[in-house]
Amino acid sequence: MKMSVKPYLLVAAFLCVTASTINAQKAAKAEVDERNVRAAMEFLAGDEMQGRGSGTQFERIAAAYVGSQFMQFGLEPAGDLGPDGRPTFVQTASITRNSFEGKPIVSFGDNSFEHGSEILVLRTNSNKISGDLQKFAAGAKPNPNAAVFLSGETSMQAAQAAIAAGASIVIIEETSQMRENWANLAGRRISFTSTTSRPTAIIAVNKDAASNIAKLPDGTKVSLGGALVRPQVQQTWNAVGKLTGTDKSLGSEVILISSHLDHLGVRPNAPGDDKIYNGADDDASGTVAVIELARALANGNRPKRTVYFVAFGSEESGGIGSNFFVNNLPFPKEKLIANLQWEMIGRPDAKVKPDELWLTGYERSNLGPMLASKGAKLVADPHPEENFFQRSDNYTLARQGVVAHTVSSFGLHTDYHRASDELKTIDFNHMTRSINSMVEPIRWLVNSNFVPTWVEGKKP
Repeated sequence: MKMSVKPYLLVAAFLCVTASTINAQKAAKAEVDERNVRAAMEFLAGDEMQGRGSGTQFERIAAAYVGSQFMQFGLEPAGDLGPDGRPTFVQTASITRNSFEGKPIVSFGDNSFEHGSEILVLRTNSNKISGDLQKFAAGAKPNPNAAVFLSGETSMQAAQAAIAAGASIVIIEETSQMRENWANLAGRRISFTSTTSRPTAIIAVNKDAASNIAKLPDGTKVSLGGALVRPQVQQTWNAVGKLTGTDKSLGSEVILISSHLDHLGVRPNAPGDDKIYNGADDDASGTVAVIELARALANGNRPKRTVYFVAFGSEESGGIGSNFFVNNLPFPKEKLIANLQWEMIGRPDAKVKPDELWLTGYERSNLGPMLASKGAKLVADPHPEENFFQRSDNYTLARQGVVAHTVSSFGLHTDYHRASDELKTIDFNHMTRSINSMVEPIRWLVNSNFVPTWVEGKKP
């Protein structure tokens, strides 16, 4: 017996199916909502958070906020035990902070200078550092543990790159901004946190001292030293949540999605009226990416692999939070398959296409190319001279053998580590699009059996 179906009913049915398919596709492409991105950014990078200084109560609040988001999405707590004996979403790490009793001394052969006279100790992690002088040409590689002298007005990024490449002391010539703020910088007490990292320092010298250093022969012994007062113990905080893998064989494997939630806090001696270093791009933007990826992956079927979402504390003070996490892993280290760190995605980078992100150390492993083959708009870091691969928390894991890279779109803007890194500079459309573009590739990664490997000779 044949049944007669009216044509208009077929058309209606087709339209309903088509509409539902289109809606489903739109939903899949819009898992990250710009309103959520803006809301989290406005909380983390607002003046009320006082720049989320490393080890301050505001960093602690930021960790609690991120943890509360993880709880809301249904993640499992993976931090410290709370008063009721149950796990929380915040992990506490202790920091030992050392301060110089007086002003540290920097010596060049037989000539010694006190911090504040002709030199400024901008950053150090030890009170005893030395190296043989090496006058550094652009593009050259520093000798291991050398005291590198970079002549001319040089950025802090270049100094950090030289440290990452192996220098122990980096000496840079004063910039015009340093000269304007010399008295304030000279008057501050130099302190640092104890870490397991090798001793390093960044020192600025005035133009007269720079001229004299340029005349010294390579190999001249350079040293930094000074007595310390009794160390103080402070704390930093990581926000930690997880999704336990559902697959019997893959569930023990771990993918780590991370960022750092701290910034530089309040700098009373900073030039200008604004003393709050909000850190909107660095790294509220990366932390919001971790939050939104946690939201997306927790929505729907749980992943086959276990996924940890971590916002590290005190990256700006030497990677304290990531070092603590790596040295106290809640799972066997060999089960950590890969790490994707998120750092500074608040603005597009003019050196790549508007919808592209770049991956530090892209050429070092097959992780980036594989994710790109799965739809990730990832390309190689267009700033290799900056050594960004070694300048974020991913490097803490990479040095222990874990395939770990940083996702970014930092275009070397001049607001880096300045009070001007504020919400008004953020391109929210770019941020939202960038995070959303990585949802499906990461979803593939956490549900696959793909194990990334280092390219031969490229492992740190």
